Amino acid sequence: MRRTTCRGCSGIRLEQFLDLGEMPLAGGFLESLEDAAKEERYPLRVSVCATCGLVQILDVVDPSVLFTQYAFSSSTVQPLVAHFRQYASWLTERFSPRTIVEFGCNDGILLDPLTKSNIRAVGVDISENITSLALAKGLDVVTGRFDQTTARALRERLGPVDVVTGSNAFAHNDRPEEILDAARILLRPEGVLCLEVMYAGDLLELLQWDTLYHEHLTFYALGSLRTVLEKGGFTLIDAERIPMHGGSLRVVASADPSAKPSAGVEAISRQEAEKGILDVDTWMTFGQRVQRTIRVVEETLRPLGTARRMWGYGAAGKATLWLNACHMDYLEGIADSSPLRAGKIMPGTHTPIRDPRELRVNPPDYIFVSAWNYADVIRAKEQWFDGIWVTPLPELTFS
Repeated sequence: MRRTTCRGCSGIRLEQFLDLGEMPLAGGFLESLEDAAKEERYPLRVSVCATCGLVQILDVVDPSVLFTQYAFSSSTVQPLVAHFRQYASWLTERFSPRTIVEFGCNDGILLDPLTKSNIRAVGVDISENITSLALAKGLDVVTGRFDQTTARALRERLGPVDVVTGSNAFAHNDRPEEILDAARILLRPEGVLCLEVMYAGDLLELLQWDTLYHEHLTFYALGSLRTVLEKGGFTLIDAERIPMHGGSLRVVASADPSAKPSAGVEAISRQEAEKGILDVDTWMTFGQRVQRTIRVVEETLRPLGTARRMWGYGAAGKATLWLNACHMDYLEGIADSSPLRAGKIMPGTHTPIRDPRELRVNPPDYIFVSAWNYADVIRAKEQWFDGIWVTPLPELTFS
């Protein structure tokens, strides 16, 4: 399905600035090469709304295809474990909540520290295999969509709650108003909605085009997120930039229309105005830079990858984008320690995903760090490697 109206303001002035062609799903890992014949590809085109500045993918893949069996378990990524421990402390210290509901809870990476702090924390996630991991930990999790029906059932069970939160999940939804409706049903009058979303400002500044894949439907700047929140009956009251996922926004919103924005909101809003982050021309230039980056990486690495031995490191969604856009079919393998990925095959290029320990058996000449936002963590983990590390962003480097 292709949208014809803006996901944020319902406007029709949508300007396409990047076309990555037909791409496989970022998390569409194959069990075997026999599955390749059934592999689907979908258009991957990115647009910006000329009215509200919202960056978005208009080609919508059925959520049941994307998320019912999900290949990302947050607790396998140690920087995310540390992030969510910090976030749990932040929520606890700032709001002193008794009850919290998290949508897009994944394997319970946030619910676990909240529960250990004696907060009644309940998660909702559409992915059956991921919620089974959370349930196995003894956490309180509901498998399904976070919508009005789920919210009413939770309110019946929990009563009005203090905080509704979602981290890197709000932007996955084609209809963000459904989440906001559900949050209003659940929250007590003084309650707050807390969101963490990948920030369009970091996407722009660091050229993070490799986050532009089908499950990431929307890339919020503070200005465009404010439009969505206000349309959904919420007032933005606080905001800060955080390092999660290469750069994100953490925002707090209230259903109280008299609530006032903090100095943090105003400061980020001024920065966005100065950088033209809601302007069409800004994103047209970004699209040109992306195409140039893809071309440079492909033309630089292909001769190396065909003449010498090269592996990749990190089989997350970013890797799918790099491998397919840059035609990196020469990689011998891609290292990833997640049990949800190791042993499977990358979408599109059909590169085998292997346990990182296999790198030591016959080390390659180069390792391409597709998970470049964790490059320091990866290199610290693999200090034995004396070959050449290739990191594509923020700029192509060899070290």
